[in-house]
Amino acid sequence: MRKMQYFLNPRQVYNLIKDRGPMTGLQFFKDLPDTRVLVCGGDGTVGWLLDAMDKVNFEKRPPVCVLPLGTGNDMARCLRWGGGYQGESLGKVFDRISRSEEVMMDRWNIEFSAAADDEKGDPIPCNIINNYFSIGVDASIAHMFHTMREKHPEKFNSRMKNKLWYFEFGTSETFFKTCKNLHEAIDVMCDGCSLDLAHGPSLEGIAILNIPSIHAGTDLWGENATQKKRKKQQKQARKDRDREVSSSSMSSVDLHCAVQDIGDGLIEVIGLENSMHAAQVKVGIRSSGRRLAQCQTVVIRTHSRFPMQIDGEPWIQPPCTISISHKNQVPMCMAPPSPKRKSLFNIFS
Repeated sequence: MRKMQYFLNPRQVYNLIKDRGPMTGLQFFKDLPDTRVLVCGGDGTVGWLLDAMDKVNFEKRPPVCVLPLGTGNDMARCLRWGGGYQGESLGKVFDRISRSEEVMMDRWNIEFSAAADDEKGDPIPCNIINNYFSIGVDASIAHMFHTMREKHPEKFNSRMKNKLWYFEFGTSETFFKTCKNLHEAIDVMCDGCSLDLAHGPSLEGIAILNIPSIHAGTDLWGENATQKKRKKQQKQARKDRDREVSSSSMSSVDLHCAVQDIGDGLIEVIGLENSMHAAQVKVGIRSSGRRLAQCQTVVIRTHSRFPMQIDGEPWIQPPCTISISHKNQVPMCMAPPSPKRKSLFNIFS
Protein backbone atom coordinates (compact mmCIF):
# COMPACT_ATOMS: atom_id res chain seq x y z
CA MET A 1 0.00 0.00 0.00
CA ARG A 2 2.76 2.46 0.97
CA LYS A 3 4.86 1.51 -2.07
CA MET A 4 1.87 2.17 -4.32
CA GLN A 5 1.35 5.57 -2.73
CA TYR A 6 5.06 6.33 -3.24
CA PHE A 7 4.91 5.55 -6.98
CA LEU A 8 1.52 7.24 -7.47
CA ASN A 9 -0.37 10.10 -5.92
CA PRO A 10 -1.89 8.84 -2.61
CA ARG A 11 -5.28 9.98 -3.97
CA GLN A 12 -4.94 7.33 -6.68
CA VAL A 13 -4.58 4.41 -4.22
CA TYR A 14 -7.58 2.97 -2.37
CA ASN A 15 -7.87 0.28 0.30
CA LEU A 16 -10.97 -1.73 -0.58
CA ILE A 17 -11.47 -2.82 3.03
CA LYS A 18 -11.08 0.57 4.73
CA ASP A 19 -12.95 2.38 1.95
CA ARG A 20 -15.72 -0.26 2.02
CA GLY A 21 -15.33 -1.18 -1.59
CA PRO A 22 -14.10 0.35 -4.85
CA MET A 23 -16.96 2.82 -5.37
CA THR A 24 -15.17 5.80 -3.74
CA GLY A 25 -12.25 5.68 -6.14
CA LEU A 26 -14.39 4.88 -9.18
CA GLN A 27 -16.69 7.85 -8.58
CA PHE A 28 -13.72 10.18 -8.03
CA PHE A 29 -12.08 9.31 -11.37
CA LYS A 30 -15.12 8.39 -13.50
CA ASP A 31 -14.91 11.51 -15.70
CA LEU A 32 -11.13 11.36 -16.23
CA PRO A 33 -10.28 10.16 -19.78
CA ASP A 34 -7.61 7.58 -20.69
CA THR A 35 -7.45 5.96 -17.25
CA ARG A 36 -6.67 2.37 -16.30
CA VAL A 37 -7.69 0.59 -13.12
CA LEU A 38 -5.22 -1.72 -11.34
CA VAL A 39 -6.88 -4.16 -8.94
CA CYS A 40 -4.62 -5.97 -6.45
CA GLY A 41 -6.15 -9.24 -5.26
CA GLY A 42 -7.57 -12.56 -6.38
CA ASP A 43 -10.46 -13.52 -8.64
CA GLY A 44 -13.03 -12.52 -6.01
CA THR A 45 -11.57 -9.02 -5.76
CA VAL A 46 -11.61 -8.66 -9.56
CA GLY A 47 -15.27 -9.69 -9.63
CA TRP A 48 -16.06 -7.23 -6.84
CA LEU A 49 -14.51 -4.40 -8.84
CA LEU A 50 -16.26 -5.34 -12.12
CA ASP A 51 -19.65 -5.49 -10.36
CA ALA A 52 -19.04 -2.03 -8.88
CA MET A 53 -18.01 -0.63 -12.27
CA ASP A 54 -21.35 -1.79 -13.72
CA LYS A 55 -23.07 0.71 -11.41
CA VAL A 56 -20.93 3.72 -12.40
CA ASN A 57 -21.97 5.92 -15.30
CA PHE A 58 -18.62 6.13 -17.12
CA GLU A 59 -18.28 8.23 -20.24
CA LYS A 60 -15.82 5.54 -21.36
CA ARG A 61 -15.35 2.52 -19.13
CA PRO A 62 -11.65 2.16 -18.20
CA PRO A 63 -9.89 -1.17 -18.76
CA VAL A 64 -8.80 -3.24 -15.76
CA CYS A 65 -5.31 -4.62 -15.00
CA VAL A 66 -4.69 -7.29 -12.34
CA LEU A 67 -1.90 -7.66 -9.79
CA PRO A 68 -2.50 -11.28 -8.64
CA LEU A 69 -2.56 -11.71 -4.86
CA GLY A 70 -5.05 -14.60 -4.54
CA THR A 71 -4.70 -18.39 -4.60
CA GLY A 72 -5.91 -19.40 -8.08
CA ASN A 73 -5.63 -16.06 -9.90
CA ASP A 74 -7.27 -17.49 -13.02
CA MET A 75 -8.28 -14.11 -14.40
CA ALA A 76 -4.73 -12.79 -14.03
CA ARG A 77 -3.31 -15.91 -15.68
CA CYS A 78 -5.48 -15.70 -18.79
CA LEU A 79 -4.61 -11.99 -19.17
CA ARG A 80 -0.86 -12.80 -18.81
CA TRP A 81 -0.40 -10.99 -15.45
CA GLY A 82 0.90 -14.21 -13.90
CA GLY A 83 -0.16 -16.76 -11.31
CA GLY A 84 0.92 -14.69 -8.31
CA TYR A 85 2.84 -11.55 -7.39
CA GLN A 86 6.43 -12.53 -6.54
CA GLY A 87 7.60 -9.20 -5.13
CA GLU A 88 8.98 -7.76 -8.36
CA SER A 89 9.64 -4.04 -8.64
CA LEU A 90 6.48 -1.95 -8.89
CA GLY A 91 8.29 0.10 -11.51
CA LYS A 92 8.34 -2.98 -13.74
CA VAL A 93 4.67 -3.64 -12.97
CA PHE A 94 3.70 -0.13 -14.05
CA ASP A 95 5.88 -0.44 -17.14
CA ARG A 96 3.97 -3.60 -18.15
CA ILE A 97 0.68 -1.79 -17.53
CA SER A 98 1.77 1.05 -19.84
CA ARG A 99 2.51 -1.52 -22.59
CA SER A 100 -0.63 -3.61 -22.07
CA GLU A 101 -3.28 -4.05 -24.75
CA GLU A 102 -7.00 -3.45 -24.26
CA VAL A 103 -9.21 -6.50 -24.96
CA MET A 104 -12.93 -7.09 -24.47
CA MET A 105 -14.13 -9.83 -22.13
CA ASP A 106 -17.58 -11.42 -21.98
CA ARG A 107 -19.54 -11.68 -18.74
CA TRP A 108 -22.54 -13.91 -18.16
CA ASN A 109 -25.77 -13.81 -16.14
CA ILE A 110 -26.65 -16.97 -14.22
CA GLU A 111 -30.10 -17.52 -12.72
CA PHE A 112 -31.38 -20.32 -10.46
CA SER A 113 -35.00 -21.48 -10.33
CA ALA A 114 -35.79 -23.80 -7.42
CA ALA A 115 -37.62 -27.07 -7.95
CA ALA A 116 -41.20 -27.51 -6.70
CA ASP A 117 -40.23 -29.14 -3.38
CA ASP A 118 -38.54 -25.89 -2.19
CA GLU A 119 -35.66 -27.75 -0.54
CA LYS A 120 -33.36 -25.27 1.17
CA GLY A 121 -29.71 -24.97 0.24
CA ASP A 122 -26.81 -22.61 0.88
CA PRO A 123 -26.97 -18.95 -0.21
CA ILE A 124 -25.90 -18.46 -3.84
CA PRO A 125 -22.77 -16.24 -3.75
CA CYS A 126 -23.42 -14.21 -6.94
CA ASN A 127 -25.35 -14.17 -10.22
CA ILE A 128 -22.56 -13.19 -12.66
CA ILE A 129 -19.91 -15.45 -14.20
CA ASN A 130 -16.58 -13.78 -14.95
CA ASN A 131 -14.36 -16.88 -15.03
CA TYR A 132 -16.31 -20.14 -14.80
CA PHE A 133 -19.22 -22.05 -13.26
CA SER A 134 -19.04 -25.72 -12.38
CA ILE A 135 -21.13 -28.54 -10.93
CA GLY A 136 -19.82 -31.71 -9.34
CA VAL A 137 -16.38 -33.00 -8.50
CA ASP A 138 -14.27 -29.83 -8.65
CA ALA A 139 -16.96 -27.83 -6.81
CA SER A 140 -17.01 -30.55 -4.13
CA ILE A 141 -13.27 -30.11 -3.58
CA ALA A 142 -13.68 -26.31 -3.47
CA HIS A 143 -16.53 -26.66 -0.95
CA MET A 144 -14.42 -28.85 1.37
CA PHE A 145 -11.59 -26.30 1.13
CA HIS A 146 -13.96 -23.39 1.82
CA THR A 147 -15.55 -25.13 4.83
CA MET A 148 -12.19 -25.99 6.37
CA ARG A 149 -10.84 -22.48 5.80
CA GLU A 150 -13.83 -20.94 7.60
CA LYS A 151 -13.29 -23.25 10.59
CA HIS A 152 -9.50 -22.88 10.75
CA PRO A 153 -8.39 -19.69 8.96
CA GLU A 154 -4.96 -19.83 10.60
CA LYS A 155 -4.13 -22.93 8.50
CA PHE A 156 -4.67 -21.04 5.24
CA ASN A 157 -2.26 -18.13 5.51
CA SER A 158 -0.14 -18.71 2.39
CA ARG A 159 -0.61 -19.60 -1.27
CA MET A 160 1.49 -22.77 -0.91
CA LYS A 161 -0.49 -24.04 2.10
CA ASN A 162 -3.73 -23.43 0.23
CA LYS A 163 -2.54 -25.50 -2.73
CA LEU A 164 -1.48 -28.33 -0.42
CA TRP A 165 -4.95 -28.34 1.14
CA TYR A 166 -6.49 -28.48 -2.33
CA PHE A 167 -4.27 -31.48 -3.13
CA GLU A 168 -5.39 -33.27 0.04
CA PHE A 169 -9.09 -32.69 -0.64
CA GLY A 170 -8.64 -33.72 -4.27
CA THR A 171 -7.03 -36.99 -3.18
CA SER A 172 -9.93 -37.62 -0.78
CA GLU A 173 -12.46 -37.00 -3.56
CA THR A 174 -10.63 -39.52 -5.76
CA PHE A 175 -11.39 -42.29 -3.26
CA PHE A 176 -14.91 -41.33 -2.14
CA LYS A 177 -16.33 -40.21 -5.55
CA THR A 178 -19.15 -38.11 -4.07
CA CYS A 179 -20.36 -37.05 -7.55
CA LYS A 180 -20.19 -40.41 -9.32
CA ASN A 181 -22.44 -40.68 -12.42
CA LEU A 182 -23.41 -37.02 -12.21
CA HIS A 183 -24.41 -37.12 -15.89
CA GLU A 184 -27.39 -39.33 -15.00
CA ALA A 185 -28.87 -36.67 -12.69
CA ILE A 186 -28.62 -33.57 -14.91
CA ASP A 187 -29.93 -32.38 -18.28
CA VAL A 188 -27.97 -29.82 -20.31
CA MET A 189 -29.28 -27.75 -23.22
CA CYS A 190 -26.99 -25.51 -25.29
CA ASP A 191 -28.61 -23.02 -27.68
CA GLY A 192 -31.81 -25.06 -27.40
CA CYS A 193 -30.13 -28.39 -28.27
CA SER A 194 -30.05 -31.14 -25.65
CA LEU A 195 -26.64 -32.75 -25.01
CA ASP A 196 -26.54 -36.53 -25.11
CA LEU A 197 -24.48 -37.33 -22.00
CA ALA A 198 -25.48 -41.01 -21.89
CA HIS A 199 -23.01 -42.04 -24.60
CA GLY A 200 -19.33 -41.85 -23.82
CA PRO A 201 -17.43 -41.91 -20.52
CA SER A 202 -19.36 -41.26 -17.30
CA LEU A 203 -18.97 -37.76 -15.88
CA GLU A 204 -18.45 -36.48 -12.35
CA GLY A 205 -18.41 -32.79 -13.25
CA ILE A 206 -19.59 -30.16 -15.73
CA ALA A 207 -17.71 -26.88 -16.18
CA ILE A 208 -18.92 -23.77 -18.03
CA LEU A 209 -15.86 -21.73 -19.08
CA ASN A 210 -15.62 -18.05 -19.97
CA ILE A 211 -11.81 -17.86 -19.80
CA PRO A 212 -9.08 -20.43 -20.62
CA SER A 213 -8.04 -20.86 -16.98
CA ILE A 214 -9.61 -22.79 -14.10
CA HIS A 215 -8.17 -24.44 -10.98
CA ALA A 216 -5.13 -22.14 -10.86
CA GLY A 217 -4.14 -22.22 -14.50
CA THR A 218 -5.65 -25.36 -16.06
CA ASP A 219 -6.86 -24.89 -19.64
CA LEU A 220 -9.67 -27.45 -19.81
CA TRP A 221 -10.71 -26.49 -23.33
CA GLY A 222 -7.20 -27.23 -24.53
CA GLU A 223 -4.74 -25.34 -26.67
CA ASN A 224 -5.76 -24.04 -30.07
CA ALA A 225 -4.45 -26.26 -32.81
CA THR A 226 -2.08 -25.06 -35.50
CA GLN A 227 -3.12 -25.55 -39.12
CA LYS A 228 -0.95 -28.65 -39.35
CA LYS A 229 -2.44 -30.19 -36.25
CA ARG A 230 -6.03 -29.38 -37.20
CA LYS A 231 -6.05 -31.83 -40.11
CA LYS A 232 -4.85 -34.59 -37.79
CA GLN A 233 -7.43 -33.58 -35.20
CA GLN A 234 -10.22 -33.64 -37.77
CA LYS A 235 -9.31 -37.21 -38.73
CA GLN A 236 -9.06 -38.21 -35.08
CA ALA A 237 -12.34 -36.47 -34.32
CA ARG A 238 -14.20 -38.59 -36.86
CA LYS A 239 -12.85 -41.74 -35.22
CA ASP A 240 -13.59 -40.58 -31.66
CA ARG A 241 -16.96 -38.92 -32.33
CA ASP A 242 -19.06 -41.34 -30.28
CA ARG A 243 -16.57 -41.66 -27.46
CA GLU A 244 -15.41 -38.10 -26.88
CA VAL A 245 -18.14 -35.62 -27.80
CA SER A 246 -21.87 -35.52 -27.05
CA SER A 247 -24.50 -34.57 -29.61
CA SER A 248 -24.89 -30.80 -29.58
CA SER A 249 -25.34 -27.75 -31.77
CA MET A 250 -21.84 -28.36 -33.14
CA SER A 251 -20.34 -31.45 -34.73
CA SER A 252 -17.45 -33.28 -33.13
CA VAL A 253 -15.08 -31.98 -35.81
CA ASP A 254 -16.19 -28.41 -35.12
CA LEU A 255 -15.60 -28.85 -31.38
CA HIS A 256 -12.14 -30.32 -31.83
CA CYS A 257 -11.10 -27.31 -33.91
CA ALA A 258 -13.11 -24.63 -32.08
CA VAL A 259 -11.08 -21.71 -30.72
CA GLN A 260 -11.77 -20.34 -27.25
CA ASP A 261 -11.82 -16.53 -27.00
CA ILE A 262 -12.78 -14.43 -23.97
CA GLY A 263 -14.59 -11.86 -26.15
CA ASP A 264 -16.38 -13.88 -28.85
CA GLY A 265 -19.82 -13.97 -27.19
CA LEU A 266 -19.56 -17.76 -26.76
CA ILE A 267 -19.16 -19.88 -23.65
CA GLU A 268 -17.58 -23.35 -23.52
CA VAL A 269 -19.10 -26.46 -21.88
CA ILE A 270 -16.71 -29.15 -20.63
CA GLY A 271 -17.20 -32.55 -18.97
CA LEU A 272 -14.91 -33.94 -16.26
CA GLU A 273 -14.67 -37.71 -15.86
CA ASN A 274 -13.22 -37.68 -12.31
CA SER A 275 -11.26 -35.59 -9.80
CA MET A 276 -7.95 -36.40 -11.55
CA HIS A 277 -9.12 -35.32 -15.00
CA ALA A 278 -8.31 -31.62 -14.54
CA ALA A 279 -4.96 -32.47 -12.92
CA GLN A 280 -4.06 -34.69 -15.90
CA VAL A 281 -4.83 -31.81 -18.28
CA LYS A 282 -2.71 -29.42 -16.19
CA VAL A 283 0.39 -31.65 -16.30
CA GLY A 284 -0.08 -32.57 -19.97
CA ILE A 285 -1.15 -36.21 -19.66
CA ARG A 286 -4.46 -35.34 -21.36
CA SER A 287 -4.98 -32.54 -23.85
CA SER A 288 -8.36 -31.27 -22.60
CA GLY A 289 -11.57 -32.02 -20.77
CA ARG A 290 -14.41 -33.66 -22.67
CA ARG A 291 -15.60 -30.93 -25.04
CA LEU A 292 -19.39 -30.83 -25.03
CA ALA A 293 -20.41 -27.53 -26.65
CA GLN A 294 -19.53 -23.95 -27.52
CA CYS A 295 -22.67 -21.82 -27.40
CA GLN A 296 -24.46 -18.58 -26.45
CA THR A 297 -26.98 -19.91 -23.90
CA VAL A 298 -26.96 -22.84 -21.47
CA VAL A 299 -29.86 -24.33 -19.48
CA ILE A 300 -29.09 -27.03 -16.89
CA ARG A 301 -31.67 -29.00 -14.89
CA THR A 302 -30.40 -30.92 -11.87
CA HIS A 303 -32.38 -33.71 -10.17
CA SER A 304 -30.24 -34.08 -7.01
CA ARG A 305 -28.31 -31.90 -4.57
CA PHE A 306 -24.90 -31.03 -5.98
CA PRO A 307 -21.94 -28.87 -4.99
CA MET A 308 -21.54 -25.89 -7.33
CA GLN A 309 -19.18 -22.95 -7.62
CA ILE A 310 -19.00 -19.61 -9.40
CA ASP A 311 -15.49 -18.20 -9.84
CA GLY A 312 -14.19 -20.29 -6.92
CA GLU A 313 -17.08 -19.51 -4.51
CA PRO A 314 -18.72 -22.89 -3.66
CA TRP A 315 -22.04 -23.91 -2.14
CA ILE A 316 -24.47 -26.86 -2.01
CA GLN A 317 -27.48 -26.44 -4.32
CA PRO A 318 -30.75 -28.44 -4.18
CA PRO A 319 -32.41 -29.56 -7.46
CA CYS A 320 -33.01 -26.56 -9.70
CA THR A 321 -32.98 -25.10 -13.19
CA ILE A 322 -29.94 -22.99 -14.12
CA SER A 323 -30.05 -20.48 -16.97
CA ILE A 324 -26.88 -18.84 -18.35
CA SER A 325 -27.02 -15.98 -20.85
CA HIS A 326 -24.73 -13.19 -22.05
CA LYS A 327 -24.63 -10.08 -19.82
CA ASN A 328 -22.13 -7.64 -21.34
CA GLN A 329 -18.55 -7.10 -22.44
CA VAL A 330 -16.01 -5.17 -20.39
CA PRO A 331 -12.54 -3.83 -21.32
CA MET A 332 -9.60 -5.59 -19.69
CA CYS A 333 -5.83 -5.14 -20.06
CA MET A 334 -3.83 -7.96 -21.64
CA ALA A 335 -0.25 -7.81 -20.37
CA PRO A 336 2.59 -7.84 -22.93
CA PRO A 337 4.18 -11.26 -23.47
CA SER A 338 6.91 -12.13 -21.00
CA PRO A 339 10.40 -12.37 -22.52
CA LYS A 340 11.46 -15.93 -23.24
CA ARG A 341 14.04 -17.29 -20.85
CA LYS A 342 17.34 -18.30 -22.39
CA SER A 343 18.27 -21.97 -22.21
CA LEU A 344 20.54 -24.48 -23.91
CA PHE A 345 17.64 -25.38 -26.20
CA ASN A 346 17.40 -21.76 -27.39
CA ILE A 347 21.13 -21.60 -28.01
CA PHE A 348 21.25 -24.66 -30.28
CA SER A 349 17.88 -24.10 -32.00
